[in-house]
Amino acid sequence: MNFSNKQVLIVEDQRPFLLLLRGLLHSMGASDVVTKSSAEKALSLCKKQKFDIVVCDLHLGVDKKNGFELIEELRIKRLIKPTTVFILISADSARPIVLGSIERRPDDYLIKPFSQVQLKTRITRAWQKRQFLGTVLQEVANENINNAIDLCEDLISAPSPYKGTCEQLLVELYLRLEQNDKALDVLTPYLEGKPIIWAKVALAKTYLALGNYDKAIGIAEDIVKRNRFNAEAHDVLAKANDAKNQGETAITAIKQAIKLSPFSLPRHFSACSIARNHNDYILASTSSLAIWDLSKRTVHQNSLHWCGFIRSLLDVAEYTDDKRTRNRYQQEALLALQRGKFDENILRIDEDFDVSIFGSIINARVNAIDGKMLDAKKNLAQSQAAIDEKYTTPPIAFIPDSLKVMYDLGEFEDALQLQDIIKQQNLEFDSNSNFLLHSESAKAQQNLTNYQQFNREGIQLYQQGQYEKAKDSFALAQGFSPVNTGVALNLLQCLLQILSKNQKPDPDLFRECRRLYKLIDDMPLKAQHEEKYTTLRNDLDTFMGTT
Repeated sequence: MNFSNKQVLIVEDQRPFLLLLRGLLHSMGASDVVTKSSAEKALSLCKKQKFDIVVCDLHLGVDKKNGFELIEELRIKRLIKPTTVFILISADSARPIVLGSIERRPDDYLIKPFSQVQLKTRITRAWQKRQFLGTVLQEVANENINNAIDLCEDLISAPSPYKGTCEQLLVELYLRLEQNDKALDVLTPYLEGKPIIWAKVALAKTYLALGNYDKAIGIAEDIVKRNRFNAEAHDVLAKANDAKNQGETAITAIKQAIKLSPFSLPRHFSACSIARNHNDYILASTSSLAIWDLSKRTVHQNSLHWCGFIRSLLDVAEYTDDKRTRNRYQQEALLALQRGKFDENILRIDEDFDVSIFGSIINARVNAIDGKMLDAKKNLAQSQAAIDEKYTTPPIAFIPDSLKVMYDLGEFEDALQLQDIIKQQNLEFDSNSNFLLHSESAKAQQNLTNYQQFNREGIQLYQQGQYEKAKDSFALAQGFSPVNTGVALNLLQCLLQILSKNQKPDPDLFRECRRLYKLIDDMPLKAQHEEKYTTLRNDLDTFMGTT
């Protein structure tokens, strides 16, 4: 391999080793060698210049972007060429670190110390492979997956030492397009004969995608017997057993996968999903924290992940029967919220994020968990009023938890408005937020249907002057949405009509009016509700003798 015409980037924060690496590459023939001391500086440079070879240390300083986070961002943002060779180096040989690095697919991973011969051999081997696959990788980078498949099939049909690599890439491309049967066709020859790990893992994933969970489990168990440190096999066992509703086995498997390789975002998202499917909210909260910690310095950074972590703590509080556990996790959520006010990562990720507004939403949920529905309603109303005042449209990070509290309180009109915003703007959420949105919507659907039916009946009866029957319908609607402002106003309006027609005061109706008054008064109201309440308040004061 000729190094003299290659542009090389070295990323290393320890100056002595950086100079050593540069010297090694110069002695290998490389003349165009650039060095950077941090991932951030390397990213900035790669926006202006394309390199053929990147040699990067794994650890690049405390609380700084590390080597495998750098490779991920460079590839996702297309700041390096599809043929660029990326070599990760490290003195850290701990299994979780090595597995976490390999899962980002550097072209090689070298443990320090290593020789010039080793470095040259690894770079040369990776370069030759990338050059062979260059046309395919370019089409993949351009999202032309069908073209990439055609080119990959052509490469497989020609004699080369990279047939297995091409087949592995082809299977991944088929799975990406959900052409699972075609992926299985490529892998079928590997069912017999000497087991090849990548093929066995791919077979297990393919059977999982095909919904053949027993076969996926069988192959994954065989992989684990041969290599108990294969985290991907444990992933398959977790997902397949989850699909079969074998909760305990699924949770054990995903915990083992995380123990082996804890630096994978997809793995922690899977853990959250599996945990919630089987009511292990403590595992979901642990993985939600890991998602925030793993994402906040990466290309995957998103304030939704921080919100999701706080939400996961309240999930534990909401779904436990133990009062001490509930109080503990509520306090942890509120403490995390306080720390968020001083967390530079949140403002760096989303400068428009308002921790105080999010705090009002979270306080509303804490109140709802404690059964303090009026306090919850007040906090929610304040948060939504603040959102309306500060933003043109609700920030995506506030929507999931706002919806959760709206459904808890039965504020269905507000919830449906937010759902419409999600659809109209085609908003994209992380999988944790999507889980909340779908599960809460499904849980609330029957209450929503009943509320709409009885509220609609009440309105029709009121318009017909049948106030007693309308009152009963509104009361039924309120049973499904106890603190809903709209139906409370409808019911109050109905009661006032009945009082105005009664010859003598009815103490029960007065008590009901007082209850509704406490529910509505001193609450931040939307314009249409405020106008209606102002009109009703005059009549209410007359009947209640409060003027």
